[in-house]
Amino acid sequence: MTAVLLVLAAAGVSTYLCARWTAESLRTELALRPPVILFDMAGAVRDVEPARLGAAVAQQKEQAKRLAAGGFLVLDAQAVIAAPPELYLPPDTIPKGTGDPPR
Repeated sequence: MTAVLLVLAAAGVSTYLCARWTAESLRTELALRPPVILFDMAGAVRDVEPARLGAAVAQQKEQAKRLAAGGFLVLDAQAVIAAPPELYLPPDTIPKGTGDPPR
């Protein structure tokens, strides 16, 4: 009976250590990946006057470059089939027209 209890205890400890090691390696792997932002370029320039469209697109690209320089992976939201809502850059944070984007 004691041998069975020892085997069960060893199996339990082994399972716990394996699960902890797996979770730690997953945490490490996720820490190495950049955070993702889905950037809706079409939505950001949707209401811009045609004469200012080129400048607005350039400004939005600059915004995306600043996000990338900050460590984010910036993807075009139009190319994404499905994603959690929290990955999308909120439209009210994307400046329209001219001026610096919010920081």
